[in-house]
Amino acid sequence: MKSTKNNAIDKELFITALNECYRRLNETGLTVKDLSKEGFTLLFQSAYKAVTAR
Repeated sequence: MKSTKNNAIDKELFITALNECYRRLNETGLTVKDLSKEGFTLLFQSAYKAVTAR
């Protein structure tokens, strides 16, 4: 049961971090296609840190 709750929290954090990525991309006028795989990885890591710091 605890694992299910943790999975739900992990999914929520993942979705929130993705939303933050897209918010940042929209703010700069870029799309995901404008980024390399490494660029998106860095963007996601930064967004995830920002989301978990709240």
